[in-house]
Amino acid sequence: MKKQFVRLMALFFLGMAAGGVLVTVNLGGQIDEMTYKNQHLSQQLELCGDELNQLKISMGEREKKVVTTIESHISILGENTAKLEEKNTILFLDKQVRQWLEPLKGEEAEKLNYALIPQIVDDRIVEFEGANYQLKVKLVVIDVSIIIYVEAKKEKLTM
Repeated sequence: MKKQFVRLMALFFLGMAAGGVLVTVNLGGQIDEMTYKNQHLSQQLELCGDELNQLKISMGEREKKVVTTIESHISILGENTAKLEEKNTILFLDKQVRQWLEPLKGEEAEKLNYALIPQIVDDRIVEFEGANYQLKVKLVVIDVSIIIYVEAKKEKLTM
């Protein structure tokens, strides 16, 4: 009788431990996704604040088209990675491209040198989490917002 009770208690605690592990694994994935969404929304909030400031500045210059936003669309070529890793990489590369093009905000769209804008990003190499990504500009649209389409190709770091 005592042996049977001990077995039941052992199975009970084993079941609790297995259930705890499954819950932890499930919650871990949800936390990763929420962390990514939080970073993405934080970046969008920062960009909206910048855009609002630029719009306030350009309100005084009604007749001029002033660059107020920079929007980048990044795709990663030839890479089979986890969805979360790819999202984090795109988020990092997006932030880097925006940082390089930030000095163009507030400039008149008609006075920008259109040929030089792709050269700011084209053929640059960015390191992120142990890998190099070579950027290639595919398309740039310039108006009150600069929209840039970039392809990133992953290259392994050699040490």
